[in-house]
Amino acid sequence: MSKAPNYWWEAFVARPFGMPIPPNFFGLAAIALLGIFVSPGLLLVGAGLEVAYLSWLSGNQRFRNSVDARFMGGDPQDIRYRAAVAELSPPLRSQHEHIERRARDLVVKLNATPMMAGHVDTIEQLVLLHLRLSTAYTAVTRVVDTAREEGKALSRQEQQIDERLARTDLTPELRRSLEQQKQVIDQRQAAHEDAGRRQEHIDSELQRIDQQLSLIREQALLATDHEHLGSSLDALATSYNEASSWLNSQRDLIGVLDTADTQRLPARVLRAGAGTTAAQQGEST
Repeated sequence: MSKAPNYWWEAFVARPFGMPIPPNFFGLAAIALLGIFVSPGLLLVGAGLEVAYLSWLSGNQRFRNSVDARFMGGDPQDIRYRAAVAELSPPLRSQHEHIERRARDLVVKLNATPMMAGHVDTIEQLVLLHLRLSTAYTAVTRVVDTAREEGKALSRQEQQIDERLARTDLTPELRRSLEQQKQVIDQRQAAHEDAGRRQEHIDSELQRIDQQLSLIREQALLATDHEHLGSSLDALATSYNEASSWLNSQRDLIGVLDTADTQRLPARVLRAGAGTTAAQQGEST
């Protein structure tokens, strides 16, 4: 059995991905220097700030979920899967747990019929795809939020540049610099528009997965004709292939959970009693 994590210590040494040294160490060093060379009283202020920071971070649920995932022994794929789910925003995490419940309930029904059991793999891959899409949605939403915050400012900057370019007394060097600056602004605005389109596409795909799983679950409950259910499962596989192919073409969105990281869904996700997760705390709806 793995040792329980110390969240305060983990907060103290927390390192964002790609940083070799915890940023908290830089803060402590800065406070120490200020205390030594400016005023010893700043050491008390710094200590209070450090306690407040550690208290906030160690109590953050997303941070705790991420730490739990790293401390959880076992399959590395399962650890990566847990960490990826923990990084989702609360609404997206809740939606993914809902998809897990839908899929788990459906897998039980498919396994009860030998003819349908062969489609379980598609259901498993669909849950993985939902997580990849959710991760991509998180990434593109950051760009959309930035566009919302900076869109008006960029438009004003571009207008000011156009007004300056209309002058006839500019030196060639200054004109070239302003034109290049405008090109950068145009590129950012184009990227913001593209992010909005991607966000809509991903949101549509997430909803499609939910609706199709719900449809197949209802047909599994009501259908006496396995051929009808099989056709729906074939359509689901086609939808999976289309969505997966599109997502694979968006390489800049899926760095957090790439296809090379997780080829198979951890067995415990869709197997009742194989493990305890947040997703297993609710009942199928």
